[in-house]
Amino acid sequence: EGPLAARARLGLARVQLATGRYDEAATLAREAGALAGATERGLASTLEGEALLLRGRIDPAIALFREAARDPRAFRARALLGRALLRVGRRAEARPVLMELVRAYNDDVIGPRDAEGLLYVGMAAAMLGSPHDANDAFTQSSRADRRRVETQLEWASLYLSHYDAGHAEECLRDAIAAGPNDARVHVLAARVALAQGFDFDRALAETDAALAIDPATPAARSIRASIALRSLDLVGADAELALALATDPNDLEALSLRAAARFLADDRRGFERAVRAALAVNPTYSELYTVVAEHADWEHRYPDIVRLAEAALTLDPSDARAMATRGMNLLRLGREEDGIAQLRAAFRRDRFNVRVFNTLNLWDDVITPHYEWVEGRSVRLRVHRDERALLAPLALPHLEATFADMRRRYGFTPETPVHVELFASPQHFSVRTEGLPNLGVQGVCFGRVLTALSPRAAEVDWGEVTTHELAHVFHIQLSRNHVPRWFTEGLAEYEASRARPEWRREIDPALARALSSGTLPPLARMNEAFTHARDAEAVMTAYYASARLAAYLVDRFGFAAIPRMLRAWGEGRPSADVVRRALRVSIEALDHDWRAAEEARLSPYTEHLDVDVDPRGLERLEADATARPSDAALRARLGATRLAAGHDAEGASELEAALRLDPHEPVAHLVLGERALARRDAHVALAHVDELLAQRHDGPRVALLEARAALALGLGPRARAALERATRLSPSDVVPWRGLASMAEEDGDATRREAALARIVALDQHDRRSLTALVELLAARRAFPELLALAPRVRFLDPYGARSALRIAEAAVELGERPAAVEAADRALLVAGTSAEAAEAARALRERAGRLATR
Repeated sequence: EGPLAARARLGLARVQLATGRYDEAATLAREAGALAGATERGLASTLEGEALLLRGRIDPAIALFREAARDPRAFRARALLGRALLRVGRRAEARPVLMELVRAYNDDVIGPRDAEGLLYVGMAAAMLGSPHDANDAFTQSSRADRRRVETQLEWASLYLSHYDAGHAEECLRDAIAAGPNDARVHVLAARVALAQGFDFDRALAETDAALAIDPATPAARSIRASIALRSLDLVGADAELALALATDPNDLEALSLRAAARFLADDRRGFERAVRAALAVNPTYSELYTVVAEHADWEHRYPDIVRLAEAALTLDPSDARAMATRGMNLLRLGREEDGIAQLRAAFRRDRFNVRVFNTLNLWDDVITPHYEWVEGRSVRLRVHRDERALLAPLALPHLEATFADMRRRYGFTPETPVHVELFASPQHFSVRTEGLPNLGVQGVCFGRVLTALSPRAAEVDWGEVTTHELAHVFHIQLSRNHVPRWFTEGLAEYEASRARPEWRREIDPALARALSSGTLPPLARMNEAFTHARDAEAVMTAYYASARLAAYLVDRFGFAAIPRMLRAWGEGRPSADVVRRALRVSIEALDHDWRAAEEARLSPYTEHLDVDVDPRGLERLEADATARPSDAALRARLGATRLAAGHDAEGASELEAALRLDPHEPVAHLVLGERALARRDAHVALAHVDELLAQRHDGPRVALLEARAALALGLGPRARAALERATRLSPSDVVPWRGLASMAEEDGDATRREAALARIVALDQHDRRSLTALVELLAARRAFPELLALAPRVRFLDPYGARSALRIAEAAVELGERPAAVEAADRALLVAGTSAEAAEAARALRERAGRLATR
């Protein structure tokens, strides 16, 4: 007993606190306080208060922090007291407590090498709304002791609250180095994974790790609930929130997410009850509405987000984050003057919100001085001033015709004018769309406003992108912002493919793999195909599967069923109810019937050798292989999965073990062959191919492996034969056609190259280089009808290509097609730039076109 026993109990209490045994930690801290001297009694009171706070017992925790804070050097108690008071909305009481920490720093009581004291100064400054001072304090704390985990956690939280995920990740790396077994570090890792790109699988893995250390932590449960909400898994979200609130019934994040769940369920009364429950804890907690708004964003509910932000500002007129949310979403609704004014107000309150800073700079430095509106009947087009002369005559007629066609077929007129904004820079497009650079997509629709890359910004078919996004305008508005992602994306893909055949996405092998492996979620959970996609191919497969499903719905039920479904979602009905009411079939039966149809269509692919591995299933595979060590096929799959997970040596060893069990095991040969080729051992790769073919195992993947290995060994005829076999095995795969085009170019075989390029252009709507090469080959042999047939493709994909425009103009002149000749010649003259030769050729063709009779 005595001081030693008190210290022992405090140490054990900290362990209990870190491992989720909060009640036990509180008891031990209380016992330590009874045994300790004055200084350690304050530490014990602080620790007991932390434990009580984690159980939602806020008032007793406040009392303990106040007691500990009587010691002038009880800095931690003061920081936690301020946080607890703010948690229940008692700002006036919190401010003087937190200012004491600031004064301690200003008076040099907390010095530049006091890492712990500086941590609390940073926490205080952040809570007082001074992010710059907080950042300075955290910087000094980290310099004094970079391995203080709590400093990195608080610093990262500051960055995340201002949408600066990059700097948050830097803090995370230091936190992992210092505390790899700290549950709070894994919670932070999950938050960073979400902030950087909504990597749900990584975030879930990190919450698993956190819960393995601290099974009670509400934060991990809240993150899992948030992920479930983004897939509209309301049942799963509610289950996670029940666990979070069982630990801490006053956890504001969990209470806010419960309100978000009721909001997404269109349960108005439930939403109001959930709001009241959160505000009962903290009557000024305006962030509640921001949390709901962040989840509403995933369901395109932009008008609702504005109203949620306004509700937040009613609670707290100084809430800069709510101002930013309102401003960004007013811009998304086309209310630019109000949106910019609101963002300026947000910036005056908080100059460290990255999205606000980026957006205001974009408006002031780029959009206002360099972009112009061009007015149409139903559409208004925003383009860079330098692009107006070229794009406006091309884009407005296309957009107006597409809008009119969709209005007729959907029997619905959206709110007009629709704003279409084409940006000449990928960064400017990203900032206009999301407030952050490097968005990584080609277009986005907000219901009435759509943004996209112009053809100057990227090698992109602007016609396909704007047609896709314009379809979303109808889906979002007709459903009153309630359309599920799988339906609107699939339907937009359908609309694009209906408009032009080359705009059809075709990735049958990937869809066949997803169906056969069971990785494509059922229709009731199809949103997860997007939210839980493990890589870029999985995302593309989600789009393609949704497009095939949309086409199936139209073919089976008629297009009239589509507006009925959208209107039913607009009534707030869940997807299962929408399907049952609009189609007279259950969602389960619809899913079964569609899969059966697709599996029948894709049946040839089931005979192909392939393997679809998911590193997320590695642990389960390892357990299965341990239980069945003589199963060669299982060992081969485990080896392939280990390779995909980045465990090269272990994966190769497992594949070799599979071949020892079965020398003909096909997956092992395929994957080892690909690995050998990656390591530049083409002889070994080809030996694996020979074994596969001898055992009659073939498929596009085998054929491509053979072609690449043969090319590496200089075996041109074998490579060409393998590529041609690949095109027969998988007609929609563009990769072997690219190989054939490249080989034909090297061989100087214009006929073969033209045939290959024609297939590439038909399969890949965004491949500008192949299109221009095809145009040149057709022009060389004066194939004018084929050239003129490519005129729309050139306008959509290569409008700045003066040479291609000249080729089209020449073909049109030769065929006597005056309007096409005039348009192409004028465009060639417009984009000729500094090329006097191109300009002269364009003027000559324009003169010849002018002499043609109008048909």
